[in-house]
Amino acid sequence: MESFLITTAGEKSTNLHTWALFIGGISALIALLLSTLLILQHLRAYNNPAEQKWIVGVLFMVPVYASESVLSLWYPRFSMECDILRNCYEAFALYSFGNYLVACLGGEDRTIEYLKSQSSKELNAPLLNQNKKNVVGHPFPLNLIIRPWDLGQEFYRVSKFGIVQYMILKAFCAFLALVLQLCGIYGDGEFKWYYG
Repeated sequence: MESFLITTAGEKSTNLHTWALFIGGISALIALLLSTLLILQHLRAYNNPAEQKWIVGVLFMVPVYASESVLSLWYPRFSMECDILRNCYEAFALYSFGNYLVACLGGEDRTIEYLKSQSSKELNAPLLNQNKKNVVGHPFPLNLIIRPWDLGQEFYRVSKFGIVQYMILKAFCAFLALVLQLCGIYGDGEFKWYYG
């Protein structure tokens, strides 16, 4: 009786995995087709390269994520490598999105001028310091250790630095996870002294 229950549970588990793979594969295929069509339309009508090159970079997230998801579901032993590639591309996509926003505003110089020209009336009160015009304050307890930022070149510089820093750290942590996985001491979600 016990062997029958184990066999039945194993078959149900295999059947469930097959259905998940089938549904995930169909969904990924649809996402791949639609995103490829959208990317090709952008490349065919490439009349604003300053913006469109970053749009295409962001749109490539869909094929990367869809392929990684199906491959990880199909071959679970490759999920770590797929996760690393996905994390690296996610960092690049965030960088692309930041550059796309700057391109929409007309470049770095125009973005800085736009930030400088904003009045405190146009922005929400929680974002700005009430005492100073065009100054971004920080919530407690960050306001005790970080000075307020002036909207303009300093705010833009700090924001851009944060995006680049995230991109570098995300890629570094992904490769560190790969090295720890190869050494056999990577524990995803494990908070123990002997796991990385």
